[in-house]
Parts: sequence; C-alpha cells; structure tokens
Amino acid sequence: MIRVLLALVTIVVIVAGTLLFAEHPGTVSLDWDGWQIDTSVGVAIALVLGIVLVLIVTWRVLGFVLSAPRRLLRQRSEDQRLRGFRDLTRGLVAIASGDGKEAERHRLRALSAFAKGGHGQPPLALLLSAQGALLRGDTEAAQQAFTAMLESPETAFLGYRGLVMQAARAGDDAAALQLTEKARQLRPNSSWALQHQLALEARLGDWRRAMDTLREAVKRRAVSAETGRRYKQVLQIAHSQRAWSEQRTRDALSYAAQAHALDEGFVPAATHYASILRDEGKTPKGLRVIEASWSRQCHPDLARTYDSLLAGEAPILRARHFERLVDLKSDDPQAHLAGAASALSAQLWGEARRHLDRAGARGPGPWTQKLCRLMAEVERHENMTPGGERLWLERSTQALRDPAWLCRDCQTKPGTWSPICPACQSFASLDWISPTAENDAARRSTAEIIEPSIPVGRAAPALRQPPAPPPC
Repeated sequence: MIRVLLALVTIVVIVAGTLLFAEHPGTVSLDWDGWQIDTSVGVAIALVLGIVLVLIVTWRVLGFVLSAPRRLLRQRSEDQRLRGFRDLTRGLVAIASGDGKEAERHRLRALSAFAKGGHGQPPLALLLSAQGALLRGDTEAAQQAFTAMLESPETAFLGYRGLVMQAARAGDDAAALQLTEKARQLRPNSSWALQHQLALEARLGDWRRAMDTLREAVKRRAVSAETGRRYKQVLQIAHSQRAWSEQRTRDALSYAAQAHALDEGFVPAATHYASILRDEGKTPKGLRVIEASWSRQCHPDLARTYDSLLAGEAPILRARHFERLVDLKSDDPQAHLAGAASALSAQLWGEARRHLDRAGARGPGPWTQKLCRLMAEVERHENMTPGGERLWLERSTQALRDPAWLCRDCQTKPGTWSPICPACQSFASLDWISPTAENDAARRSTAEIIEPSIPVGRAAPALRQPPAPPPC
C-alpha cells in the first residue's frame, strides 16, 4: 500500500513539473569560449539529467571491469568451499556405510578444497575425522578430534557425546558421567544426555542421583510417563537391595513396599517384597503379595517364591496352597505347570498328571521343555515305564525353550532378574520373553553418525540379594 502511494506521489510530482515548465517555459543562455547556447529551462534540465545518467552508467561499467578479477577470485573461493562441503557430505555417507578408507579420502579432498579456497577447516571436518578414526580403530585420533570439537560452539555437544562414548568404551563410567553432565549444560533438554546420565548413574549404583535424573527426564519428556514409572519401580527395588545388603531392614522393606505399590503385577517387585516379608516373619502377607501378582501373570519366579514362603509346611500342605494359585488362573498353562511341580514334590502323581494334561500334555503340541521334563518324572514315578519316561525326555530335546529373562540390549539370558544386566551393565533392560517371541526381541541397531548406545563398561557394585527361594 505504501509503495502504491509513493508511486502516485511521484507521478503527481512529475506531471506537476511538466505542466509548470509548459506554462512557464523560460530561457537559459550559456556563453562559453565564443559559444552561445540559448534554450528553454525544460530542455536544459533534460540535458543535465542525461549527462548525469551517462556518467552513472560509465561509472558502473568502469567499476564492473575493474572489479572483475576480485569477483573471479571470490567465485573460485566459493566454488572450492562448495566442493569441500560436497566431499564432507560424501565422507559422512561413507561413514554411514562403514567404509572408513573412503571417508578418509573424502576428508582429505575436502581439506584440500578448503585450503585452495582460502578457508579454514570447518567443524564438520572434525566430526568426519573422529568417526573415520573410530572405524579404523584409531581411538587416540578419535579422542583428539572429539576434544578439538569442544572449541567450536557448533560441535561442542557432539564432541562431548563422542568423548562419553570413548570413556564408556574404556570402562571409565565416572569420567563418562562427568562428560555427560557437561553436555547437559549445553543442551538441558537433550533426551540423549538425560537418558545416558540416568544409565551411567545406575551402572555406578548411585540410585539416589538416578532417581533425581529420572524425575528430570520425565519432566522434560526424554522418558515417557509409562517408562518413567517402570524405571522408578526398578530404582526402588535397587534401593531396597542396597538397604538389605547394608542390614538396614526397615529401609529395605519400605523401598520394596513402594516398588510393589507402583505395579503389583511387576514380578521382580512382588518376589523381592515377598522374600523380605518372609525373612521378617510376615509370611501370610508375603503369600498375599504373590497371589495378587499371580492373578495378573502366572510366572515361574512367583511360583518359586510362593514355594519358599511355604518351606516350613509339609509337601502335601504346600500342594494344597498351590491349588489356590491354580484356581486364580485356571485357564493359564503356566498355572497348571506350577501346580504339577508342587504335586510332584508331594508325590501326588495323579494330581500332577491332571495338571499337566490341562497344561497341554495331551494335545499335539508344541510342548515346552519344562512340561516334557515334568511328564517324564510322572511317567517314572506313577507308571514306572521307562518307555514313557524316555519318550518325554526325547520330546524335551525338540520342545520349545522355556520363557526366560532376556536382556534386550545384549541378548544375554542371565537366569534371574536384576536392575542391571550382569553382562552389558544396561539399566532396566531385562524382559521376560517367551520362546516364540525371542527372535523378535533382538534389537536391530540403526546406523547413526554417533553410536546411540552405551558400550560395555565396568560392572555396577554387587548387591546382596534376599535369600533365593528353592526351585519349585
């Protein structure tokens, strides 16, 4: 709108000036060196404007000609800069494909192009150098490159991230934690920094600081609310285990109760809480804890803990208690397997067979290894037929493997649950997984410029577990 008004004003001024000179033409006389020129004012003004226009055009042309060499040098420098960034991009692509030699070749070409163009080394070249060194296995060169990246604000965060990976790979979790905290100072909302700080504090056994970091991670949405609740539950169990190992029974019981209250269906929380209750002489309450968790999920760990709570009773009485568990989840094969194991310990062969039939022994399969072993034991004691026992033992070699705790990071089966994977030291990474889903649980790592996972480091401090229940 303003431009339109300015254009209208300009047109009005020009028209007004034209009319003024048309009504009052006037005369202009110039006498110079014997030359005399007489003309109107309008023609004189037009002549002056023409001379000014010629001078401007001449100045522009002369400036264009004189600045041509400088422009050519600037264009050549820009071309070299673009060529250098193209080589850096190709080098990063080579890094993503795992070709360290190709990445180094492109990096050198990029540095040569930047030098010819009169440009310094860009921060991105340091990242390419560090990643190429990691692919070649040159950790010292990678360390130097990541350290140099700290000097530039654009790459300081990536530099800290790379140094964290180097420290964790070397097993220096304390140094990795310090570097992660510095990275968080640069980017407080970084999900990566919060998650790694939580994992490192857990690996170092600093459960209190890990709890504070978890609250911050949930607040900044680096961890979802659902995952945050599960992590909090794991940290509470770890707190309880630490208190138990230090003979602080009251704190151990309090933390265990808090963990169980967050989710009664979480098996490790239920078994840990019930075990402490057993050792504190509160067996009836421990039984109720196991039954509440069992009603949500039939789990062998729950059955083993339940059996340990009844260790002072005769086998026949324990079998009757297990009938209560079976009634809570009578449609679950795992419930009948637990009932069968308890019946076998009480030498109730017929009752054990009935439970195993309900668990699928009479069906065409597939059977689990545990079911086959229990059926073989029933055949040995009830019918005393070596052929039947041998048949089920042979079937066990081809049967589905029993569910187990599996680390989603390193695929290790530790046998028992713990807050930290004993193999790779990952925090809260153990999942209860069925044989049919085991292959699907393997995590496929995505290629990234910087590795997203924490490498294996030192083991977390050992914690004294509550006395393990006898096998059921």
